Amino acid sequence: MAQDSGHVAEAAPGEAQAGLLMRLLKHFSNYSFGSFFVTVASLISFPILTRIFSVSEYGVLALVNSTLGFLVGCGKFGVQFSIVRFYAEVETGQRASSKVEFFTTVLISMSAIGAVISAVAMLAFSLTPAAWWKGTGTQYLIAAAAPLVLIRTVDSGVLNLLRAQHLSRFYSMYTAVRRYLGLGFVLGVVLLVQRSLLAFYAATIVAEGAALLYGVRIFLRQGMFRWRAFSMPLLRAMLDFGMPLFASNVVGLLLGVAGRYLINFMLGSEPLGVYSAAANLADYMVGMFALSFAIAVEPMYFRQWEQQGPQKTREFLAQALKYYLLLACPILAGMAAVGPELIRLLASSKYDVSRTLVVFQVAGLLVSGGFPIFCAGVNVKKMTKVVLYSTVASSVTSIVVTAWTLPYWGIEGAAFAVLVSSLQYSITTAYYGRKVLAVPVPLGAWLRFALASGAMYEIIRHVTMANAALQLVARVLLGFVAYTVMVLALDRELRGTLRGAWGKLRRA
Repeated sequence: MAQDSGHVAEAAPGEAQAGLLMRLLKHFSNYSFGSFFVTVASLISFPILTRIFSVSEYGVLALVNSTLGFLVGCGKFGVQFSIVRFYAEVETGQRASSKVEFFTTVLISMSAIGAVISAVAMLAFSLTPAAWWKGTGTQYLIAAAAPLVLIRTVDSGVLNLLRAQHLSRFYSMYTAVRRYLGLGFVLGVVLLVQRSLLAFYAATIVAEGAALLYGVRIFLRQGMFRWRAFSMPLLRAMLDFGMPLFASNVVGLLLGVAGRYLINFMLGSEPLGVYSAAANLADYMVGMFALSFAIAVEPMYFRQWEQQGPQKTREFLAQALKYYLLLACPILAGMAAVGPELIRLLASSKYDVSRTLVVFQVAGLLVSGGFPIFCAGVNVKKMTKVVLYSTVASSVTSIVVTAWTLPYWGIEGAAFAVLVSSLQYSITTAYYGRKVLAVPVPLGAWLRFALASGAMYEIIRHVTMANAALQLVARVLLGFVAYTVMVLALDRELRGTLRGAWGKLRRA
């Protein structure tokens, strides 16, 4: 599992910066590799679940998952936000704690808090009045699935510990293998034993629990866990850093759940099912890219900040943002061109969505994928109160805009609200963090990428075939070729980078 330590050579600043970008590309590729296979697994399960369950049941599934997501956020208690930041300090000697002490403290604290939240949720939801849930029994389904809160809380600690160590290759292999094994087990139970949401969550508990035991066993075999190594002072320091972030995360999750509940209350479970199907597919297709970038770039600039200071970190982030935009622009244009047809192809004609809904959902995901860069100044200086206030403000905006637009736009209004709140959060945190790390936005490059993406959209949307699957493949391939040619023609720096990489490859 050993990988490069990420230390930067002191001799040649230009080469060191290029080396950092290459390491970013390496870790991004590793995370993307694992995310790709996880996405494929999700695309396998997506059309099966949308056909096994009715649109209304799929809406209930989304409501349960959103509620579980909120509860897991509570179970993490902000510790997950401290892992990557504090590990960089432990590793570089900036904090007087050993790695064993650090790992032990993370795993014990997250297990204990997750267990408490899981037990409270199980009891609380089982006692809520049935009238609150319109007689659907959703409350009992949430109570039955409550053990997932403990499992996913500890799993978050395991994954963040792997990520903090830059074990991107193993991280990707682990997440991909557990996803396929779990998918096989869950679908086997639902298809062969009982076709119900209760069976779905029971099988999920067994599959994810087994995967978590394997993940924890890794650290046990490394000798990174000893009961007596638990450190309350270290936990208090991590909570001091993480609690404002925890509060902001809980507010965001709560209002995210409230958005789903608003759709269910104002429009019904079927529109919620359609909205959730489109949101899930957008997350499968775009979340792979956005999440892989986010989890790759953040540990790198934390380490560079500790080792080389603000100027080098700023230069690195400026280049990272340019390459993020290079990929984000065509992804948005491509999903606008093929998204509605893709959803109907995979989920069946029951899920008819608009192009506007897809664009809003994908754009919101891409903005959130850039959060680590937009928030870099706030993150490195641990300005957690700024994160809290920004999250509260953007979350309130999201729920207000959702309530205001749902009667007029329907589910498109909810997606628009998420995009607006994501933009608000990015702008606010970038503003307050600018004195620490003012990352310049490459407007010229952004314009070139946007023009090439717009032209690509116009080209591929006119490709029509009788077979929907062949049309989708043709549009994707043509779009890739068209965008690559146009962006290389428009961007001189990219042409130079490509020539340099080709020259190194030939000399190797």
